[in-house]
Amino acid sequence: MTLVAEQGEGGMHNVGRSDAPAEVLIRAHRAGVVLSALPFTMLVSLVLAGFLASTHWGVVESRVLLFWLGVVSLVNLARIVLALAYRKIMPQPEHSLPWERLSLFGALLAGVAWGAGAYLLFVEQSVAHQAMLAFVIAGLCAGAVATMSAHILSVAGFIVLATLPLLYRFAGSAQELATPMTVMLALFILMLLPTSARFYGNLNDMLRERYVRQCLQRRETARSAVLELVASGAPLKQVLERVVREAEEERPASRVGILLLDDGGRCLRVGAAPSLPEEYRQALDDLRPGADMGPCGVAAFEKRRFIAEDLSGHPDWVSGRQAVMHFGLAACWSEPVVATDGSVLGVLAVFHAQPHKPDEEELEWVENMSRLASIAIERGRASETTRLAALVYQNSSEAMIVTDARGRVLAVNAAFSEHTGWTSEAIIGSLAEALVFDVGNDQAAKALRSAVLANGRWQGELECRRLDGGAFPAWVTIDSIGGDDGRVSRRVILLSDMTEKKEADALIWSQANYDSLTGMPNRRLFVDRLLHAIKSARRDRHQVAVFVVDLDRFKAVNETLGHRHGDILLVEAARRLRACLRDSDTVARLAADEFAIAMGELPSVTVIGRICEEIISSFNRPFKLGDEEVFVSASIGISVFPDDATDAEALLGHAEQAMYAAKQGGRNRFSFFTRGMQEAALHRARMLKDLRHAVSHNQFSLHYQPIVDLADGRIRKAEALLRWQRPCGDMVDPAQFVPLAEESGLIHEIGAWVFREATERLRIWRARYDHRFQVSINKSPLELLAATREGMDVVEQLALSGLAGEGVAIEITEGVLVDPASNINDTLLRLRDAGVQVAIDDFGTGYSSLAYLKRFDIDYLKIDKSFIRNLEADASDLVLAEAIIVMAHKLGFKVIAEGVESEAQRDILCQIGCDYAQGYLFSRPVPADDFDLLLQRESALSGARLTTIEGGLAKRRQGGGS
Repeated sequence: MTLVAEQGEGGMHNVGRSDAPAEVLIRAHRAGVVLSALPFTMLVSLVLAGFLASTHWGVVESRVLLFWLGVVSLVNLARIVLALAYRKIMPQPEHSLPWERLSLFGALLAGVAWGAGAYLLFVEQSVAHQAMLAFVIAGLCAGAVATMSAHILSVAGFIVLATLPLLYRFAGSAQELATPMTVMLALFILMLLPTSARFYGNLNDMLRERYVRQCLQRRETARSAVLELVASGAPLKQVLERVVREAEEERPASRVGILLLDDGGRCLRVGAAPSLPEEYRQALDDLRPGADMGPCGVAAFEKRRFIAEDLSGHPDWVSGRQAVMHFGLAACWSEPVVATDGSVLGVLAVFHAQPHKPDEEELEWVENMSRLASIAIERGRASETTRLAALVYQNSSEAMIVTDARGRVLAVNAAFSEHTGWTSEAIIGSLAEALVFDVGNDQAAKALRSAVLANGRWQGELECRRLDGGAFPAWVTIDSIGGDDGRVSRRVILLSDMTEKKEADALIWSQANYDSLTGMPNRRLFVDRLLHAIKSARRDRHQVAVFVVDLDRFKAVNETLGHRHGDILLVEAARRLRACLRDSDTVARLAADEFAIAMGELPSVTVIGRICEEIISSFNRPFKLGDEEVFVSASIGISVFPDDATDAEALLGHAEQAMYAAKQGGRNRFSFFTRGMQEAALHRARMLKDLRHAVSHNQFSLHYQPIVDLADGRIRKAEALLRWQRPCGDMVDPAQFVPLAEESGLIHEIGAWVFREATERLRIWRARYDHRFQVSINKSPLELLAATREGMDVVEQLALSGLAGEGVAIEITEGVLVDPASNINDTLLRLRDAGVQVAIDDFGTGYSSLAYLKRFDIDYLKIDKSFIRNLEADASDLVLAEAIIVMAHKLGFKVIAEGVESEAQRDILCQIGCDYAQGYLFSRPVPADDFDLLLQRESALSGARLTTIEGGLAKRRQGGGS
């Protein structure tokens, strides 16, 4: 900005094109005023010095005169050189401070020189010479006020230094006129100083007013130029670049950029930043607003000004600081660009090459530029929106009609003609309602008009006519546009063809409510119809029965014959169910092989049993699946409204509980819901809740039962057994909570914890007692199946523990081996390769298939305790146990006997060649610390044969042993 235009020889330089605030510009102007007047004033000073020297020649010693005259001449010549150098260089305002200081130093030197002259040239005997000296000093001070008042320190310093020596000489003079002269000179000085201060203040006020006026004029010019660009339809990027250019012309030392917030408010993109480095512009693109995303990101995120006067040490922006400084930017001021509605449009960023804190004038400049950017963005986007609206109207695939306030067509777009066949020439001037829309009747048409008149808009579904007489369903939206007088001048009608949508909705409704395989209602539609049946039953006071039918052993059909045959069976099962029911009954497919029936208006509960028998009988007939013939029975559960429940979900849930009871009762039968089933379900739900709480609050522990080598009586192994103790102290039987954990999926989390805990203890015991010690860990079939298909298996868990494979034995049941879906062989091979041993638990109580034992890689058989319990009294159990041991040894397996409780049982097992034994004879399952005592005790016995150890443990506890 031009504050003072450059004038002729003695004029001032241009101080407007600067990034300095007003105070710097004014200071530069004052320095220019002082320095521009120096050549003339110094010449006058030299003339006066020569005049005084000539009048005092012969009165004052010539050496003194010549010395003083030389000093004054040197000082004046130096100030002349300073003024000429300043005029030649014409520094920028922000660089004028050193010149101002040199000017002040020169004024002070001149004051010292003239003060020395006043002291040295003072003639004590001559009043005339004293008066002449006082007159010259006073004139010089008056001249200083006239030429240097633009810099108050220079004037004050010169006056004080030049006059104090003269006042001192007058005060010490014996002349009669010395006192009046002293008083007059002092009064003159006191008059000059306020005059100089007043002149200084007036000059500052004048310069400030001119600066503000020129700032406002330039900003208004810039605003007009920007608005002209917007009005001419210039692209937004061009408009923003003009805003940036105007800002940088006002502050050339600044680099300005404008970042635009995208429509979603997720990131900032560079709108205009021509003076920023290309690499930094690319870095700014896609900047996300956030509390730690630098000045621009914070300004957009928090909608507030963010000043980083020194990026090198700013605490709130560490991540991007080095990148900014790499491009030579040391300060950043970020101002949010805010729309008239208060939303953030973007950010105005001002960068500086040096650390710089803005003053109030600079902050006002930033705010003004932000407002100008806001106007440019809003109006530019509005103009763009208008152009886009025209393009949308002409190219939209939606049909549009523009009418006047009475409904006569003024214009239609190409999509309307394409949808209806009406050309613009044929329909313009006609009433849209009469020609295009089939409202239905006069009453409906009147209601539509009333709604449009009352609300200014209407939307709904109408039938629209085509030129060829056809019709199509359309979603019609009518909006009103007001004129300048506030009254409706136009209406815009938008037509969306709903033909495809209606077809899609029908398909979606069918898919959402019907089973695609059987064509039956699904669970959602079944519950809806059941609700209607219950509502009707309440009104008419009759009963509703809910049946849940589950196909027995359907999974085996899928696994053996494939899913295609399974689907055929389901379709046939659905057909047989329908054949057993009335047309008014609802039958639905709830899940893969589970169906539900809702039967309303029951004449009697006794009819339910007849219907169930008919269904079971129909399912007992063979199912023909291609060339295969299979038999699948049905288990049915029944609940009755209002006896068993009064809402749909409860009825369905109770029927499912009854169906599970029928399955547990042997399948191929039906069962009515009872309160005992409800209590069992509630107990199961409570236990499941407690089980989840136990998992999250670490209520489990492991107990260990020793496995003894019968050859030497030493503890070689231990079985890790899971225990759950509630906070109240009650122990929960694993037989109760383990099946529930398997059903709920919690078994995987529990099993992983068991493995970690057991292997951690194993690591300690192997290091402390026996490096060959082994721990057996029970694995649920579900854990092995999940590990095989999708999760972390035992081998991976073992690798994480850092233990060798031979330290762990995995115990599984016989059922895992015969389950065709388990794919257990892959898991067993991985265990073998890792050195992990496998034991078949509870052998003899399950399938006991020798073929499976031969097929799979097994290390141990654990004889179930039911065979060990009667070894002494039952010869058949002895024969079976011996046969198992001989067979196992022939197949290369070791044998572990479970449930050994007497020495006689132990001795018999030794006689028939059993390898290992575990049971209460040796120890009950005990916590890890107590098991550690067992191992300590055995170590102390140095290999002596164990008989019973529990008594010793009890004694040690009573005695306070640790």
